[in-house]
Amino acid sequence: MAILVTGASRGIGRAVAVDLAAHDVVVNYHEREDAAEETVEAVEAAGGSAVAVQADVSESAEADRLVERAVSTFGELEGVVNNAGITRPNRLTDTTDETWEAVIETNLSGAFYVTRAAAPHLCEVAGDVIFVSSVGGTLGTVDASYAASKAGLHGLTRSLARELGPDGVQVNAVAPGPVETSLNDVILEYLESVEFRGHENVDTHLPSYACTPEDVADSVRYLLENEYVHGGVLEVDGGMHL
Repeated sequence: MAILVTGASRGIGRAVAVDLAAHDVVVNYHEREDAAEETVEAVEAAGGSAVAVQADVSESAEADRLVERAVSTFGELEGVVNNAGITRPNRLTDTTDETWEAVIETNLSGAFYVTRAAAPHLCEVAGDVIFVSSVGGTLGTVDASYAASKAGLHGLTRSLARELGPDGVQVNAVAPGPVETSLNDVILEYLESVEFRGHENVDTHLPSYACTPEDVADSVRYLLENEYVHGGVLEVDGGMHL
């Protein structure tokens, strides 16, 4: 049985895919086929089996096709890790309709589309759904579009946990703080270029500020393997939520 990881060509998605090499892994990517194939090679080097599948999860038909490909390739789908995400940080008054829609459609709608398509298959095997959210969904950090999309994932987690739980499907989210990825570099560059208003007291309570993608992958695997964690948002943020 396979686990589908969206946005797995780099960063957190790649780390999750490699960490789950004990399973068959579907490596979803949007644009970087070469990077996705590198993830496949890394999974195989770790002893697993993987296939790269291109799909823009912000389009419902693409999400449907992605899930169909996962099932047709490996037979059964036991888990979905909704990791695909983007950020387009901006002040509220500078955020265009196009920017708002792009972030919401990828980060929130994309996770919804993939989970909706996968749900019938997951119910057959009492599988798992993991949403990769962010501390931004709790604290409102980065900007309005990103924070709203991640807060939406928290609501989606709890709602689907109620709905799918009776079929044995566990639904959880992991909410990292700053992670050493290219996406985080975009956020830091933005915050350094504008007045850091409203974020002055947002910090970790540990000596290390940013965790690695592998740290997040450890938490994803914990949620997949623990049989009694359900409807939760696991904060992996060094205490930022405090």
